[in-house]
Amino acid sequence: MFYKLSNTCDQLDIQNEFRTPFKYPNLYEPKAIINGLNESNVPIITSEKPATIDYAIWGLLPQGYEDDWDTFQSFTNTLNTNIDDANLNEEIYSKSLDERRCLIVVNGYFTSKLVEGKLQPHHIHLKNHKPFCIAGIFNKINDGFLTCSLLVTDAGIEYDHIPNIGKQKPLILKQKDHEAWLNSNLKIKDLKSLVNSHDRYKFISHPIENNFYKNSKLFNRIVNSDQYQTIMHVSRN
Repeated sequence: MFYKLSNTCDQLDIQNEFRTPFKYPNLYEPKAIINGLNESNVPIITSEKPATIDYAIWGLLPQGYEDDWDTFQSFTNTLNTNIDDANLNEEIYSKSLDERRCLIVVNGYFTSKLVEGKLQPHHIHLKNHKPFCIAGIFNKINDGFLTCSLLVTDAGIEYDHIPNIGKQKPLILKQKDHEAWLNSNLKIKDLKSLVNSHDRYKFISHPIENNFYKNSKLFNRIVNSDQYQTIMHVSRN
């Protein structure tokens, strides 16, 4: 389960990287920690409007849903969706994989491994903390807001260098595959080869203080690798 992301990128860097403007630029705010267990917004590019970067609440709600986000998430956590699961609940996901795909814009995520009986968190990111996109699905709820879920898939041997207790990874697509993923004329069955054999980025894995999951507020200043030691020292005092 991936429930914390990071996006410390400058707005212009994101727009230049993906050659796509923000629909509501004044709403964008860099965040070192995006905690999905709270009701958090993430920037997304949708198959419905691929020419702009919009916003969605992280945690998919059914299409046309009318109740509160936290009410639904207490019933079933939809921050992640396993694209390899052939038994996805149609009542919840309702054709999203075929009709409402999106790209979630971030520049990092978090994993953990066991070290001497304790969790050792790691921050996973690209060189220079460049932005990248996680494949996702979205729905529109009754009041017009978008909600989304990031897609996960089997990690495979290409991710053996990433410390991770689980055997899954976010489905991260390079820019050359974005157009196909957002193509509303394609169904998910048409994208199986892309999902199964997409090109992988070379990610950097950086260990962070092991109380990260207990008090992630200590790490809200994570910006680049040379600050980790300072943050870790502060968190111990």
